[in-house]
Amino acid sequence: MSTAEPAVVRMGHDLVRNLGHLPPETATMEIATHIRKFWEPRMRHELLARVRWGDTTLHPLLVAAAGDLVDGEVDRAEIREPSGG
Repeated sequence: MSTAEPAVVRMGHDLVRNLGHLPPETATMEIATHIRKFWEPRMRHELLARVRWGDTTLHPLLVAAAGDLVDGEVDRAEIREPSGG
C-alpha cells in the first residue's frame, strides 16, 4: 500500500504554494477559481469529499477555497477570464 499523497491534495497544495503569498481572501478566491476552471469534475468532487470527511492533511487555504466550490458548478463566462495572482 502506498502512502503517497493523493493527486488532488498534492495539486491543491501546489496551488497554495503558488498563491499563498496573496492576502488570504484573495488567495482563497484565486485557488477556487483555478479549481473551477481547470480541474475535472471528479477532481473537484474528490476535494469536496475530503473536506467533508475532515481530512486534516489539507491546508486551511485549500479548505477555505473548497468552501467556495459547489459540485458541478462551472461559470462558463469565468472560464474565459485568466486566473492567477
